[in-house]
Amino acid sequence: MPPTNIERRRIARKFLRIQNFPRVIGAIDGTHVAIKAPSVDEALYFNRKRYHSLNIQLVCDADGVILSYCSRFPGSTHDAFVWANSELKQRFQEGEFGDFLLVGDSGYPLEPHLMVPVSNPSTEAENRYNRGHAQTRVIVEQTIGMLKSRFRCLHSSGGTLQYAPIKCAKIANSCMLLHNRCIKRRIPIPSDLPPVDNEEVPQAAVIRAVQRGQRGLQQSCAAGDYTAFYQP
Repeated sequence: MPPTNIERRRIARKFLRIQNFPRVIGAIDGTHVAIKAPSVDEALYFNRKRYHSLNIQLVCDADGVILSYCSRFPGSTHDAFVWANSELKQRFQEGEFGDFLLVGDSGYPLEPHLMVPVSNPSTEAENRYNRGHAQTRVIVEQTIGMLKSRFRCLHSSGGTLQYAPIKCAKIANSCMLLHNRCIKRRIPIPSDLPPVDNEEVPQAAVIRAVQRGQRGLQQSCAAGDYTAFYQP
């Protein structure tokens, strides 16, 4: 996470330019990385999509650089539980980041330093807030898509990691650090690797988007652009 107020303000300005959300220094989400069934506590790693995984929490900035990650929780763990038991939440509660914020999806609780969508919006202001929130937060969906496009071992199309959970977590951590290096050095995803989708985009969102008759949805997903899911 950005260690100084100067860096935090720089990141917040970039997020502000997206949809006028103030004081945002990161977008947070969780993503599942498939692993082989472990011999110890196997049931803990069996996730809601019926495969074994790690649930990795990550926070990125407006450029897609991963600022924080937590890869120590099994796949059956809910995103909100990972957040509640993460070092990052404790740092926010202790005031390390002042009045700066994170934005997350509806899987997270509303907290002083974590903004989430309004459930069942009933006014135009709430609808505008949700649209702006989604378009600000979508960067983390795109970042996960880029990460898994570049490192196929983290995507289901690449199979499952055939190691113990601790080693799988180290592999995922290494991939995220290498992703940051690629972003900062502007190294593109190899052209012979077709982009993959973000496996964590809710299926209900896909269905709603298709029902609205939006064109080019599949191409947008393939390019790592998930804003179509959040259009009114």
